[in-house]
Amino acid sequence: MNKKIILSILGLFWALGAVAQIGEDPEDTQRSYDKSLYDRFVSGRVTVFYGAALPMGSQQNYIDKVGNRNFSVAVEAMFPGRFSVGGRIGQNYFQQRLPRQVYSMDDGSEISAVQTRTLTVVPLLAIGSVYLNDINSTVRPYLQIGAGGAYVDYTKYYGTLSDQKTSIAAALAPAVGAKFQFGKGNSFGGEVQAQYQNVFFKYNELSNSSNLMLSVGLSYRWL
Repeated sequence: MNKKIILSILGLFWALGAVAQIGEDPEDTQRSYDKSLYDRFVSGRVTVFYGAALPMGSQQNYIDKVGNRNFSVAVEAMFPGRFSVGGRIGQNYFQQRLPRQVYSMDDGSEISAVQTRTLTVVPLLAIGSVYLNDINSTVRPYLQIGAGGAYVDYTKYYGTLSDQKTSIAAALAPAVGAKFQFGKGNSFGGEVQAQYQNVFFKYNELSNSSNLMLSVGLSYRWL
């Protein structure tokens, strides 16, 4: 008798569950399924950035114009909690031309030339981000720290002559920004970011190469 009662109760619960599933909105079911996937598994995200860089610190003594030829790619593992880790590589380029004038060289000679100043930085960073809300949010503000190294090419041209210094230097790049998706369940999204980039490179006017990078990016995420 007890066994029959237990089976009857289990059958009743199964029937109620089936009725609930029949009455559930299919879109709600799909959204719940998508949400559970991102809650349960590590997802991937790749973002291509374009940015404008404002020189800061001693870099303004060398080149004080905004650099507008800055590109980078970031690949991240997005964890179900509120953090992600990954890597980022890019190229930043700055250039400024000065009017023709007479320059005194190190050997005591003088030269009349148009001076062109360039600075190329290729940073390779490990990045880690902490988010202010969960992974299923359409917009996710974050704080980020980046650290690694950078290839630096400092070249100052006097007409056809040049003063050049290349080096590999340590780099540090804290940032704030926000990721967003183009709708719930959409794999495509975007990103906006403000990053302070400091490369520990010293030569002539530069005690460090530093700038404020303002970037926008297009992203794709996958499970």
